[in-house]
Order: sequence, then structure tokens, then C-alpha cells
Amino acid sequence: MRIPFLVVSLLLVVGAWAAALQNQQSAPPLKDQSAYPSATHKMTAAEKSNTPEAHGQPVDLNSGSKKDLAALPGVGPALAQNIIVARPFKSKEDLLRKKIIPQSTFDQIKDLVTVQGPKKQSVPTKSNPE
Repeated sequence: MRIPFLVVSLLLVVGAWAAALQNQQSAPPLKDQSAYPSATHKMTAAEKSNTPEAHGQPVDLNSGSKKDLAALPGVGPALAQNIIVARPFKSKEDLLRKKIIPQSTFDQIKDLVTVQGPKKQSVPTKSNPE
């Protein structure tokens, strides 16, 4: 009676191993989509045309995507990532105060950006019921 149990157990282990191998081969790894555009990517005119700045709308420093920020003049993907990492902003001038971008770049984008989106929320304090 022990031999059939060992055979069944062995078949289950081999079957599980084979299924695991098949799953590894059929599913390609997911790419990190939050990294678009990459730091070395030069955005095309077509990519830039599909951003808020291209449509005359300001880009929010707190909620704009990396692509939207990178399309701003003088910013590009590397500075866009720096802006995202430095969030939240209380004002546009925080870009200078936090030393995220140089003055010359700030002068180019100050009229193209806004600070309205999500900010860190404070935890509400409990009121004193009396």
C-alpha cells in the first residue's frame, strides 16, 4: 500500500514542477511603466503633442505624470523624475527652494506649471467632546 502512495506523491511533485516551469516560460516579465520616459529618452514631437502643456493647460507639479513633466521646456525625463521624488510642493517656487531645477529652467516653466493636485494630508486631530 505504501508504493502507490509514493508514486502518487512523486507524480504530484513532478506535475507541480512542470507547471511552474511552463508558467515561467509563458509569462514575460512586466516592464516598469512608471519609468516612462527613461532618463535617456528624447521625446518626439508626437509624444509631446499629447501632454497638457501642448494643449495650453498647466501641468500640476503634485499630480502631473513623468511624461507631462518631461515635455516641459528644459525639463526632460531626468528632471521630471527629480520633481516627482521631491513631491509634495506648496508653491512653484519650491522647485528652487528644494534645488530641484536651476533658475534658468524655472524661468522657462513657471507660467506652464501649477500646484493644485494632491498633497500630503494631515491626520485630523480628535476634537475634545465636552
